[in-house]
Amino acid sequence: MKVKIKAHVHYNKYHWQDKGEFEIFSVKFDDDNHRTYVGEQEIEIDVPDDYDPRAQQIAALEKQRQKVMADYHKTVTEINDRISKLQALEYTA
Repeated sequence: MKVKIKAHVHYNKYHWQDKGEFEIFSVKFDDDNHRTYVGEQEIEIDVPDDYDPRAQQIAALEKQRQKVMADYHKTVTEINDRISKLQALEYTA
């Protein structure tokens, strides 16, 4: 299926670059020292008729879950290590 979207074209060139490049964004950015607004353009793209984003969304959520679990396990390991070190100290009160 054909999908029409509004594209905002910008010219981007940083001081260290020899040559700038044109970029397309879904929003218009204000001009600054390296980016200038060229104009708005409506473009048409082909999207498969049976396009379903759910598989990609599930994959992204699974990746996020893996990161959260890894961070959790790292934090628990650090806490356990601190507890072990405190328990190894001789306590005299």
